[in-house]
Amino acid sequence: MNFNHITNIVNGIRRYYPVSDLSINVLIKHLTLHQLPKHHFLTEVGHKDRNAYFIEKGCTRTYLLIDRKEVTNWFSVEGDFTFSSNSLYHQTQGFEYVELLEESVIYSIPIPVLNRLYETNIEIANWGRVIHQEVLLRMQSLRIERLSLTAKERYERFIIGNPGLINRVNLGFIASYLGMTQQYLSTLRAEIRF
Repeated sequence: MNFNHITNIVNGIRRYYPVSDLSINVLIKHLTLHQLPKHHFLTEVGHKDRNAYFIEKGCTRTYLLIDRKEVTNWFSVEGDFTFSSNSLYHQTQGFEYVELLEESVIYSIPIPVLNRLYETNIEIANWGRVIHQEVLLRMQSLRIERLSLTAKERYERFIIGNPGLINRVNLGFIASYLGMTQQYLSTLRAEIRF
């Protein structure tokens, strides 16, 4: 596989760890290309997913159903890695949905293959460790922000930390992610101009 077809994925991997061309080549030998439509589900609640996914083009949201209400807890874009947490970590059924928000170019890797690469390639193992620790830190920050910042401050941080996402994602999904109503977020958007 040629790196030119997966530049966003390679850049996304190297954003977290300086994986060499040699190790990238080892990884990409196991990737399968998928061109998928908007609203396709990569993972679903109650299903054990066999793959993890790299996003070359497109945008996803991860959400949970809580009291039959969709609660968005993550967005992924070009260069990001997305998956069902339970399937990846415990080989059990997932508790979240990962939905494509745009027509997307996705590459999948079987979870057992990824785990073997973690065991046999130190650079890929280190990339995996670093990306997961960074996601954990981001999740902790989001929780602290929800408890300590005003809705306006959370929205301002979201805009600064996710430039361009506001124009790609349904406002209701962003409101859910930020822990506020869509009406209140619309009011904030009218007040705040970036």
